[in-house]
Amino acid sequence: MDKRITEEELQNYDGQHGRPAYVAHKGKVYDVSASRLWSGGAHQHRHQAGKELTADFAAAPHDEIVLQRVPVVGTLIGPERKELPTLLRSYLDLHPHPIAVHFPIALTLAAAGFLILYLLTKIAGLVDSAYYTLLTGVIVSPMAIIAGAISWWYNYRRKLTMIFKGKASLAIVLFVVEVVVVILWSMNRDALLDRKAIGWVYFALVIVMSGLVISLGKLGGDLVFPSKKRP
Repeated sequence: MDKRITEEELQNYDGQHGRPAYVAHKGKVYDVSASRLWSGGAHQHRHQAGKELTADFAAAPHDEIVLQRVPVVGTLIGPERKELPTLLRSYLDLHPHPIAVHFPIALTLAAAGFLILYLLTKIAGLVDSAYYTLLTGVIVSPMAIIAGAISWWYNYRRKLTMIFKGKASLAIVLFVVEVVVVILWSMNRDALLDRKAIGWVYFALVIVMSGLVISLGKLGGDLVFPSKKRP
């Protein structure tokens, strides 16, 4: 493991056109050429060989133990990378964003379910159940957004890919709609029960919120488990 490789040299080992496929992690350079998971120099249509992937491993669904299956071919030479504080590293290792984001997704969908049941059964209590379930989702949404921003900043090195742009845009729209829905209910509860126009607007917005949280979940899934169809 005495071969010293610069980041510029590492880029030449991209696994394409018969070239070896190398990746770097925590200062070590690994040869993944023989791995079928790196066929053509790409892994899961997301990671490209010839790059330093320490930050990517921090956000991956597997840990670095998988690198024990491939040979170490050298040491990466480059600018010193500042280690994150232990407490922050421990926080990121818990993957708080996926944990936090499950709550607004589940609660929003549950609220939509309560409203649909109300339309079918006319049980007034279901409208209140929908509101308080939705209100809880609104309260925890900022936690999910903040956790996601921290994960993007540290784990993904602030790379503003199309997925992150989509997630950020949808999160902002979702939060605005959530606030509007809460205000509508607070000011017009009786109108909702009487199925007046404002009540149908409220119902429609809750359904829109359900679509937004499903879309956010889909983008999160694409980030962790990218589609093989995506180039």
